[in-house]
Amino acid sequence: MDRKETKKDNPFYIAFICILLLGPFIAGPILFVMGKNLAGILAFVIPYLCLALIGVWRKYKLKRDFYKIKDAHTRFDIIPVTDAETLAVLREHSALTFFGEPAEHNLNHLYNWLNNEGVLKEERVKLYTYSGADLKNAFGKRMKIGSEEKFMSIDLTDLNLNDSNTRQFSLDRMQIGGRWLDDIIWNSK
Repeated sequence: MDRKETKKDNPFYIAFICILLLGPFIAGPILFVMGKNLAGILAFVIPYLCLALIGVWRKYKLKRDFYKIKDAHTRFDIIPVTDAETLAVLREHSALTFFGEPAEHNLNHLYNWLNNEGVLKEERVKLYTYSGADLKNAFGKRMKIGSEEKFMSIDLTDLNLNDSNTRQFSLDRMQIGGRWLDDIIWNSK
């Protein structure tokens, strides 16, 4: 499916959901007036229980569709960086950067997001890790970054970015907390 296409729900599914939402407000009072209290209560409980189950199922399906690659955290090559030259290269390439240290859940989410964006060049991804102290050593002690801050970066040259997907990638990265390393450095001076 093309990224510009949006999946539309089936009109019968939408009608079914509307009936489940509004039906109890029509059937319930009628049943109560007729003296069928148990049926009136069930007219409210059953449809809303069905709606709750549908919501749980859709959430599970969305999560399953997003996490296509299990154990994606094993596909990262984590490279600790302390030298100013590597950090300068990452800054020049506007590396995709995240605050924090690599954790299994975050890496699974990041790798599956990159996969869903269609920007993976190779199966393995290099993830550079460093601290705020390393950034201060490389770009100036006056930076307004805590020395204990931890960062993770992916060099954009390691990704399959081209004219057709760069703009969308740039917009989508903000949804998962990604920033450009050069912006972080510039805004910290």
